[in-house]
Amino acid sequence: MVSLIALSFLTAGFAVSPNPLEVGGELVDAGDITLLQGSWVGDFTSEDWDSTLSLAYGHYSMNYVPAPFDFRGMDRRRNESNLALQFNTQKQVKNNLWLMGGAGVYDGFTNYRSVWLDEYFRQQYSDLPGVPGAENYVEADPKGVNATLGARWEYKPGTGFAQIDLSWLEDDASPGYEIDFDGLRRGRLHLHTGSVSISTENVLTPRVRSYVALRSSQTSERSTRYGADASLFVAVAEDWIMRWNAGAASENPQFEATYIGLALEHQIDHSVSWFVDGRYYDDTGEIENALLFTTAAPGLASERFGVGFRWIGDNWSSRFYLARLRTNYDPLRKDIDFFQNLYRDRDWDIVQVAISRRL
Repeated sequence: MVSLIALSFLTAGFAVSPNPLEVGGELVDAGDITLLQGSWVGDFTSEDWDSTLSLAYGHYSMNYVPAPFDFRGMDRRRNESNLALQFNTQKQVKNNLWLMGGAGVYDGFTNYRSVWLDEYFRQQYSDLPGVPGAENYVEADPKGVNATLGARWEYKPGTGFAQIDLSWLEDDASPGYEIDFDGLRRGRLHLHTGSVSISTENVLTPRVRSYVALRSSQTSERSTRYGADASLFVAVAEDWIMRWNAGAASENPQFEATYIGLALEHQIDHSVSWFVDGRYYDDTGEIENALLFTTAAPGLASERFGVGFRWIGDNWSSRFYLARLRTNYDPLRKDIDFFQNLYRDRDWDIVQVAISRRL
């Protein structure tokens, strides 16, 4: 947490003239799992810099229920929180060129799956007297830092932009474990990830704008993951806007993922609009890297449908969104049957609220 405080002081020098300020919250609930997140975002400008500082708080609450045949497991209510601080800034160095940079830190679990697995490993392996390798078990303390450098080039005045981003992440992960006749073994504690992204935005016609991005990332002891995203924004009528997006990712030896989304927004008047959206996602399941036992998720398909409202005033604006997300996993393999209550189909209710003010 000291690093979070230090970063906030480092960014204070850029807070010369505060601009938009946004506060938001999100609730995601599936009955046995509840996720809460709150965020604060402030934009700051000086004579030479445009900067953004964001603070996010997340809370996970879940009922941990082991598989019926897990004789070491027991039901438990688990609650975890996390805190993240991110700072991004950019400077225009020429009429058509901007340089960008950013840094961030986080402390705590970043997803409910990690919390569930940490509870499983704690119940299974935290107390193994006399077992070889029992000392390899450690209490999870997930946290991490990231840094980004980039450049944005306006190659066609007002209508064509290209951007490159280089990112580096270092995570203290919640490790996995496996046990055999040789004793208890622990997975990697520290992960390093490097990534590069190249994107372009273009105004194709007065009514059509496009976005395309290509990216690659490499994480410790894993193959390089490649991905692509594309979006199209179309003013289909005077007061109707359509947003389409799609993407894919691939990593050897067997991971593939695709998604497609569509949103339609209608502007009722100069300040009020409503929208509906939908998104479909599908993947082949996580890559297995264990020898005898794996926590890798099976293939997943998910569908999300939502409706929202947006209001924009002279100084204030707000956004409200309701959605239903359905997750459907492939049938479990025998080597992950211990996690049947983690990788089971769920219906999630999503509520998002955001309020911003231009100061």
